[in-house]
Amino acid sequence: MKDTFAKRLINARRIRCLSQRELCSLLAGKVSSSAIEKYEKGLMMPSSDVLILISKALGFKMDYFFRPFAVAIDINNFEFRKQSSLGIKKVESIKCLVASEIEKYLEIENILGISNLFRLNYGNMLVETEDDAMQMAKRLRQDLNIGTDGITSAIELLECNGVKIIEVDADVKFSGACNMAGSIPVIVINKSMQAERKRMTIFHELGHLLMKFAKGVDEERLCTVFASEVLIPSEKFRGIIGEARHDISLVELQTIDREYGISVDALMAKAAQLNVITTKRYQSYFKKKNALPQFKKVVEMSLAGDERTTRFERLVYRALASELISTSKAASLLECPLETVRENLNLM
Repeated sequence: MKDTFAKRLINARRIRCLSQRELCSLLAGKVSSSAIEKYEKGLMMPSSDVLILISKALGFKMDYFFRPFAVAIDINNFEFRKQSSLGIKKVESIKCLVASEIEKYLEIENILGISNLFRLNYGNMLVETEDDAMQMAKRLRQDLNIGTDGITSAIELLECNGVKIIEVDADVKFSGACNMAGSIPVIVINKSMQAERKRMTIFHELGHLLMKFAKGVDEERLCTVFASEVLIPSEKFRGIIGEARHDISLVELQTIDREYGISVDALMAKAAQLNVITTKRYQSYFKKKNALPQFKKVVEMSLAGDERTTRFERLVYRALASELISTSKAASLLECPLETVRENLNLM
């Protein structure tokens, strides 16, 4: 119990971006920093009164601190390409939060006996050019049987194919990250982003996971091309917009945004990439957008449907309805009050 509490306390403190001394300050001096250090080393357990204080200060339910580790997730496996802009504490916070979410996800899948493996492996193709990235996107659409239609939910599509997608509350500087947790591909995205940006970020990060890049290429650019092509294939885009245009109306692009969930900015970038419009025309679009606040507001308005992860929640309620877990266990996994779980269950 001491060991479990120690690890949970460290994780909770890191998720909240707090040092031991800062946590001590939140406890109004009722617990010394040396005591917190002993708790985290597993040398001492807090009294029930102190445990309540720690739970409230960190914003975690008390049962969180004693929940056994059903699966082991090493946070050191998670790397972020833009660590400098986030800061060390925020990176550690996201890593610990992601590890905790994956741990719960795998636990509920184990309870339900679900084996949701990621089976795509594109390591046999070296990506050097934009055309290569587009071919990879086409291959992904074929492998997932998407055809050329719009993707209703990027998150649902990938989660049903073995990718774990974790949404986190993060600074606007952070959009997404990815890595492997053992054999499990994990994509982390900022919960506060608009649906179009979430979708682009998800497939951009998937590109980093799937594609094997030639040395010296611009990986970020190729992943963006890959993501754009997954969201709307070139032939479909050209079929709607045409092969060559001088001007494109906003209404045309908004219609595509609604159907394919890809932003107007990304569509204009795709038009330039495919030479549907010239580079000069693309640049003039951004000059106009940045010069006219009202135009910018309309252009950046989100038109896509809601994009959020729901699979984990569904699995918890499935296990509860099947009497594989208790209501209190469901509340613990979902980190919500018992009353909320009871209200949401609604057995048919």
